[in-house]
Amino acid sequence: MKRIIISDTHIGSNFYKSDILLKFLKDESYDQLILAGDIIDFLKIPVFTERCMEILEAINCCREVIYIVGNHDDSFVSLVGKNIFGINFVKRYEFIENGRKFRIEHGDEYDRGVIHNRIFIKVLSVIQNILEISFSFDFTSWWTEKQIKKHKLRSVIHILRHNDDVDVFIMGHTHNPEALIWIDEDQNIKTYINAGDWVTHQTYVTIEDGVARLQKFSEN
Repeated sequence: MKRIIISDTHIGSNFYKSDILLKFLKDESYDQLILAGDIIDFLKIPVFTERCMEILEAINCCREVIYIVGNHDDSFVSLVGKNIFGINFVKRYEFIENGRKFRIEHGDEYDRGVIHNRIFIKVLSVIQNILEISFSFDFTSWWTEKQIKKHKLRSVIHILRHNDDVDVFIMGHTHNPEALIWIDEDQNIKTYINAGDWVTHQTYVTIEDGVARLQKFSEN
């Protein structure tokens, strides 16, 4: 069984890569598609074009789909625990494969401070949207990268401490693709992967036979 994980596509926002994302969904072969949050950018007042609808159709095309709700698509929170048109909506997805326990989340729950104030975030997103349209500048990616550089090590340690009961932990949210592998004090092999995003990096994760790999999609 081949699973593919993508995160932070931000469909409907000003800078998401519609053509590349659609090509990826049509070209890749897989048995299960796991959407690790921020797939549709409701915070950015999304504009749904015909291409957006093509992408959504490709997502739900004859395969098992797991939709992990993130902070930009939290309008789907009311659907958590339900199966709608073949899409299973969850906040966390876990499974065991080849004796290894996997956990996948979006990752926003590990943030601290104002990000959890929904009213503030929505007001800020409206302002960001106006600035991005007016100046053709991807403010969201710039701000995310700035915060990663400032808090990266502390954030990763904080995340790993909260997930030491699994062998492989995968998330998105930070738009920072990376993979870490280490051996813990009990000689267990542990893996942390951030799936990155489809605004800047076009990265994704594959899982086959209990092995998780971070990869970058190439149009060629």
